[in-house]
Amino acid sequence: MTHTSRGTGTGKAASTGTGASIGILGSGISGLQLALRLQQLGVPVTLYSAQDVQSLRSGRPRNFPARFGPTQQREEQLGVFDWRTPDAQVRHWAVTLGTGDAPLEFLADLTPPSSVVDFRLYLPHLFTHFLDRGGHAVIGVPSAEEAAKAHDLVVVANGDRSMRQLFPADPTRSAHTTPQRILCSGLYYGIDEDLPHSLDLHFLPGIGEILRIPFRSPAGRADVLAFEAVPGGPLEAAAHLDADADPTAFHREVLALVAAYAPTLRERISTRAFGLIGPGEVAQGGITPVVRRGWARLDDGTCALAIGDAWITNDPLTAQGANLGSHTAFALADLIATAQGPFDEGFCRSASAHLWEHARHVVEWSNAFLGELPPHARTLFAHAAQDKQIADAFVSTFHDPVAMWRILSDEDGVAAFLAGFRQPGPPGRPGPPPAMSRRE
Repeated sequence: MTHTSRGTGTGKAASTGTGASIGILGSGISGLQLALRLQQLGVPVTLYSAQDVQSLRSGRPRNFPARFGPTQQREEQLGVFDWRTPDAQVRHWAVTLGTGDAPLEFLADLTPPSSVVDFRLYLPHLFTHFLDRGGHAVIGVPSAEEAAKAHDLVVVANGDRSMRQLFPADPTRSAHTTPQRILCSGLYYGIDEDLPHSLDLHFLPGIGEILRIPFRSPAGRADVLAFEAVPGGPLEAAAHLDADADPTAFHREVLALVAAYAPTLRERISTRAFGLIGPGEVAQGGITPVVRRGWARLDDGTCALAIGDAWITNDPLTAQGANLGSHTAFALADLIATAQGPFDEGFCRSASAHLWEHARHVVEWSNAFLGELPPHARTLFAHAAQDKQIADAFVSTFHDPVAMWRILSDEDGVAAFLAGFRQPGPPGRPGPPPAMSRRE
């Protein structure tokens, strides 16, 4: 392992409070924000990363996160939020439910706007700030047992196979054992926006979803085009094509699927200009939503806590992964900084239960959206298609998963949400969108 920082030495210190030594395994958003927050709170911390700063900048994209208002506020608090330019923001959502001649459609303003920055830019930025502030980092991730020899508490924030074995799936909290969507997401050129800084989201019952998201990539402004395919359905085809081996065939299949299932989006794509921004700029495969045990007893009797991908994997449809990681990092940092006793099994058990009180809303909401939309959710979509105030309020609630699940969990939640708006009558369908010209 390589020490790359200018920080002080580690080793076990006191067993309570801010004098304790914390080891964090993993340099995703959860691990980095936890390290930065503990550093800010004066808690000695060592960050173990499988990659150095330069390596984090390279490679294929693994996800395409949208970070909502509360996450941006936490980044402001950490002094690491540097993406205020319009090309890194989503301000509007264009939502379509259904296919055919008369789908439900609405356009909503997202307040505050989300930040959409490639993690190959974002993670090195946070890592560099941690190091520049004197943070201690080690390149190379030890086992949790090895890390426990040097620290009073080990927090595991990476979800590689060895860590998944340490934190087995919790069947009481995991609704699925197989992928519920097969994903094919890439960064493309050649897609126009009807409205600048807007996102397109097509819900296709029984088929999956198609999303287009403006995105700040390492190559500058681009668009994410993502298929979330119900396994065995027609959208799955793109996930099995090798974009590097035959780019022409891959692009042809992608355009054919968009034309068939999101024709208004296809009209905004230039056939000549369309293509991935570079080789390898696509992520494909299935994700099984799972909640793992939040803590584990190690061989020497000490315990480790799980956060981030080591703890919970959600399907990306509701765009909550990075935001949950950030929320969990801050909540855990506060628990560590104010701890009055040892970081033992009691602390880990209590901390994990506390973190679950927020995380469970994200899990339940994400799982609900993977199934058939219930009638009360369709009712909400219908009202949003008729009343822009409702549409704006609904989309802007994506920043608060607790409030969102309170709305969507049952028909009473939807009724209570709609009661806050003056209803002019039964929900109808909006008029057709403005005509759009096909670009060739």
